[in-house]
Amino acid sequence: MARENTITGGRSATSAVIPGRWALSVGNPDRWTPSGFEWARLTEIARLESGHTPSRRNSEYWGGDIPWIGIRDATSNHGRMIFETNQTITQAGIENSSARLLPAGTVCLSRTASVGYVVTMGVPMATSQDFVNWVCGPRIMSRYLHYILMAEQESIRRFAHGSVHNTVYYPEVKAFHVCIPQPQEQERIVALLGALDDKIAVNDRIAATALDLVSSLFAESLAEDSDSSITTLGDVTGINIHKASPTSGGVIRYIDISSVSVDSYTWPEVTAWEEAPSRARRKVSAGDVIWSTVRPNRKSRALILDDDSNIVASTGFAVLTPRKVGSAFLYEVTRRKEFVTYLESVAEGSAYPAVRADRFAKAVIPMLSRSRMVKFESEAMQLHHRIHVANKENRFLAELRDALLPKLMSGQVRIRDAEKVVEDAV
Repeated sequence: MARENTITGGRSATSAVIPGRWALSVGNPDRWTPSGFEWARLTEIARLESGHTPSRRNSEYWGGDIPWIGIRDATSNHGRMIFETNQTITQAGIENSSARLLPAGTVCLSRTASVGYVVTMGVPMATSQDFVNWVCGPRIMSRYLHYILMAEQESIRRFAHGSVHNTVYYPEVKAFHVCIPQPQEQERIVALLGALDDKIAVNDRIAATALDLVSSLFAESLAEDSDSSITTLGDVTGINIHKASPTSGGVIRYIDISSVSVDSYTWPEVTAWEEAPSRARRKVSAGDVIWSTVRPNRKSRALILDDDSNIVASTGFAVLTPRKVGSAFLYEVTRRKEFVTYLESVAEGSAYPAVRADRFAKAVIPMLSRSRMVKFESEAMQLHHRIHVANKENRFLAELRDALLPKLMSGQVRIRDAEKVVEDAV
């Protein structure tokens, strides 16, 4: 099906050998494989495809019905199957550029400044030139290749090089080799790991639905409250009131800017205070809301419900502590479009627009009457706690998947043993 001289053109595959950790290598590493596994050149079992960006000067190429994967799509959907994209292109955009419409199941790897993000197309799509893409043949399942690339994140970043931005170049990509078992074994491994990912996806949908319900509750409460009023955020909230100081021998769970996205954050590992960056100075407690002060248009924010005294956020966050209002109310008013628009209007700086703490304090917010506030807080916090339970379960499932992933890909753990582990744990 696939061939060494793929339709991407350009330079031929490198002759260098750069082994990865588990099941991926630039060149054939010619090393021992477990029983039933073999090394195969990826371009011989999957068709390598490139991406392209149609001219942005021509409006007829954009806004069509063809999803087009860019870096933002990969960063927000890393490790997932993707069905929608931030931008779309038209058939004219395909016909008048080097962009290609690729089939569902195509595995995409970001290879430029943001190296290593992996997504799989859920429907036919095109991609930017920031990606290398594989249309898998019968010897390798697309989801199995997806899991190999997920397991080899460290290796993929090591394969990259460049003077300005690290990039995985095509000579290395064309020389990729993967260590794979027979298709039947791939199916069992994919089914096991996929079950964990599917459960994570279900929990994500539960959390998203619950958050939408909170917003509906708030809108309904505000619309029906004849005694509602307005105030400022600083009147009902403490902003950056608790500082964290390094302690000798102490530990920290550090939340940095990159670990927070829209309404979610990556649970930080425990590290020693001595290893924490100098920006680790904002103490965070359960019930606090954290909002990134940098680039407010990205809406990097989260409600913290983990009762862990070691959580510390970067000084790049405004930590909002409820005083005269509840945590659910505080979070909801800072999620409103009006609040985000205000932050964008008072941000300072061109390259990295940021909002000062005193600007947060002056933000105008709606206030519910006392009775409405109590009712909303009670109902909304029940939903937020359901979201929190789903997120905690996902942490456990993701840790289990990530622990099994490289061992299954390398054959260190066989599928029958992994199935027992998952059965006992889930």
